[in-house]
Amino acid sequence: MQEKQKTVVQDTELLVGLGKSKRMMAMRESQAMRPASTPVKKNQTFVVNKRDAEIKQARDLIEQNIIKIKASYPPGMQNKLFALRYGSEEKIQQMSLQQLFAVLNINQVLAKGVAELKF
Repeated sequence: MQEKQKTVVQDTELLVGLGKSKRMMAMRESQAMRPASTPVKKNQTFVVNKRDAEIKQARDLIEQNIIKIKASYPPGMQNKLFALRYGSEEKIQQMSLQQLFAVLNINQVLAKGVAELKF
């Protein structure tokens, strides 16, 4: 009997370059268009009163909406396209919750004291 020698291949190159295959490009784009399947991490903090709960809920809703909007843009251009349409991250941090709800088209009524708070 002949002894067979095992070889291990550690570094292989793709048969087709990443930018040259139309099918690979289409698969990559379809994967990028899907929203993240992992749920948004919520801060596990003890809520002291009802107002704090409303503030936290409003901020979480805004963050989820921003993530959903960015997921709809092509990868690599998400932040730039979001900034062109809605404003930069610094500008968003300066806005009140009520202004952000209006800009992001969120249809939920905020309490009077919560609406004027900054994001």
